Amino acid sequence: MDKMNTTETMKKTSSVLDNKCKMTQDNLEKLMADALCSQDKVIETMLPLIPGSKDDVVFAGLNGTSFYFKRGERVKMPEAIRKILHNAGEL
Repeated sequence: MDKMNTTETMKKTSSVLDNKCKMTQDNLEKLMADALCSQDKVIETMLPLIPGSKDDVVFAGLNGTSFYFKRGERVKMPEAIRKILHNAGEL
C-alpha cells in the first residue's frame, strides 16, 4: 500500500520546515559564512503570503548552503539571497 499524506504526516512536515526556518534565522551568520556571502548586507524583509497556496516556506540555496524563510513574517536574509528570491519572483 502506498503511503498517503494524512493530517499527521502533514503536521510533521510543517514542523520540520518550521524548525528549518527558525534554524536559518538563529544561525544566519554561520550560514552566510558557509555560503561565502558573509560580506553581504543583511536585509530584513517579509515574503508575501500567496492566497490559496499551502506552501508557507520558501527555500533558497547559495553555494551549497540551504536557507529557509517563512512567508508572512519579518525575516533577515543576506542581500545575495534576496536577489535570488527577487529574480525567482518570490518577492
